[in-house]
Amino acid sequence: MVARRKIYWSKILLAFLISAFLFTFGLFVGFLGTKIIEGASVSILDSTRNEIVNLETLNMLEATYSCSASTLDIATNRLGYLTDLIHSMETQKGKTNSQVLELKKLYSIVEVRHMLLLKERAKNCNTNYSIIMYFYSNQEECNDKTTSASFILSYLRNKYDNVRIYSYDVDLDSDVIQVLKENYYVSGCYNVVLNDKSLGEIQKSDDVEKYL
Repeated sequence: MVARRKIYWSKILLAFLISAFLFTFGLFVGFLGTKIIEGASVSILDSTRNEIVNLETLNMLEATYSCSASTLDIATNRLGYLTDLIHSMETQKGKTNSQVLELKKLYSIVEVRHMLLLKERAKNCNTNYSIIMYFYSNQEECNDKTTSASFILSYLRNKYDNVRIYSYDVDLDSDVIQVLKENYYVSGCYNVVLNDKSLGEIQKSDDVEKYL
C-alpha cells in the first residue's frame, strides 16, 4: 500500500504569498521606474524650452551689441548645452518622438540665427571663424557614416578655438532646413559644408583641416 504524502498547506500558502509579493513588487518597481523616466523627460523638455528662449534672447543681444565678445561666448556655450539637452531627449524619447521633432525644428531656427549672427560678426568685427554646417540624416542605414563624421567634427571643434559647428537634421519637416538643403545641394546620409564650400562626405579630419 502506497503511503500518502503529507501536504504542508502552510508552506504552499507561504510560497504563494512570496510569489504574489515578488510579482506585485516587480510591477511597482516597473511603474516607479517609468514615472522616474517620465519625470526626467519632462524636466529635460522644460529645460530645453527654457534654453531655447534664453538663447534667442542672447542672439538678440548679440545683434544689438554686435562686437561684444562676452555675449557671443555665452550664446555659443548655451548653444552647446542645448545640443546636449536635445540629444538627451532623443535618447530618452526616441529620435522620431513628436515632442523631440518639434523641439529640434525650433532649435534649428535658433541655430541658423546664431550662425547668421556669427557670419555678420566675422564681417564687421574683424574676427575669423571657420563655420561648419553638418547636414545629417537620422535614418538607420546612415548610423555608421554619421557616427564617424560626428566624431571627426567633434575632434575639430575641440582642437580649433575658431571652429563653430552647426548640425542640421535633414529629415525634419522644416522650411528652414529645406532652404538650406537646396542652397547647398544636400543629399545622401550627410554633407559637410565649410565656410559655404561643400565638402560632401569626409573620411578623416584632414579632409576638413586642409581648408581651415
